[in-house]
Order: sequence, then structure tokens, then C-alpha cells
Amino acid sequence: MGVRTALVVGGTGDIGSAVVQKLRAEGVRTVCAAMDVPEDTAEALRVDITDEASVTAMFEKVARALGPLGVLINCAGIGVFTPVEQTPLSDWRRTLEVNLTGAFLCAREAFTRMKAHGGGRILHIGSVSDHLALPMNAAYAASKHGLRGLTGVLNEEGKAHGVRATLVSLGAVYTSLWQARPEFSPADMLPLEEVAQCLWEIARKPLNVRVDEIRLLPSKGVL
Repeated sequence: MGVRTALVVGGTGDIGSAVVQKLRAEGVRTVCAAMDVPEDTAEALRVDITDEASVTAMFEKVARALGPLGVLINCAGIGVFTPVEQTPLSDWRRTLEVNLTGAFLCAREAFTRMKAHGGGRILHIGSVSDHLALPMNAAYAASKHGLRGLTGVLNEEGKAHGVRATLVSLGAVYTSLWQARPEFSPADMLPLEEVAQCLWEIARKPLNVRVDEIRLLPSKGVL
């Protein structure tokens, strides 16, 4: 049987929204969770992924609404792109809190629950910055490199329990971030629909198949 239930964290952002829409179109019961959800509903939950109690409460609500969770997709993330010497400690800490600590808290909770009911998939949104050294990326790259390590450990600890983790390393995706920068063409970037399709194809695979990593890039590679 295919995936029936999913939780998309960061589900109100550009990528997250596209993923939620795709999963629901495929008949997957999907909960969208994000910091800017105004109030909890059957389909959307407010969560602060940097707060352990908030994450735990979110998973308890999802369990009551959906039963066993089949897939967690973590799309939540922020970016601070400044030279190292101009990066405030507050920006460094906040980036790692959201992109890495938040992903850890969600993955830990999902892992525990999936292990108890026979398995599931955890998908993390990575970046070219998780394997390439790019300028003005210190905090962001550190968080994404950490996400790479976390994903690998989840696979090793989950391999006997049917829990599979995937790092989806993305090149430039045409989101609202780029709309104010006319020097970059949408034609040179990944469409949101292609990213959502890729995540769906991984999510739907049977648990006897591992997909440790996907690198999805536009035709020109790194812009």
C-alpha cells in the first residue's frame, strides 16, 4: 500500500505549499504545519519547531487526527547570506536553531513514532550548500551540512525498523525570494512543481527501498 498520511513542516512556504498541494492531489491525508498558521484546524497546525514542547504537541495532534504517520517532510528553513565577518552571532544561532535543531526535534519525534508502528519516511530539504562551499553562506551551509549528517544517522539507526531518511539537495528553486532579483531568470531555476513531484516520488516508494540522497538542479547547475 502507498503512503496515506503525511506531515509537511514549513508547509506555508513556497516549497512547502507546493508539496502540500501535490500530496493532497495524490489522495494523501496531509497536515500542514508552520509558525504562521493562525490557528489549529484539521488540516493545519501552528508550530514553533525550535521549541521542544511545541513539536511534541504537534505530533500528538497529528497522531490523533491521522493515526500512524507515513511521511514527514521538513521544508522549514531560513537563510542568512552574509560574509563571515559580517554575520552576527544572533543570525548564526537562529539559522542553526531553525534549520538544524528544528529538523532534529521533528525527526526525533517522527522516528520514535514510525519505529513503533513499522516504519515511515523522513525527507529533509537540503541545498547545494550542504556539499559545496559557497561564499556568504557560513550559517546556512553549516546548518545544511549538519542536516546531511543527521539524515545519515537516521538511516543507520532506522534501517532495521523500516524508517528511511532522504536528503533532497536542491539547486535554485524559483520562489518569491527571487522575484525581487530580475537579474535571475525563472527559466534558469527549478519550478516548484518539479520539486514537489520529486518529493512525492520519494515519499511513495515502498519501505524496502532506501533513497539516501537526491540532488535536484536546474539545467545550468549552481547559479
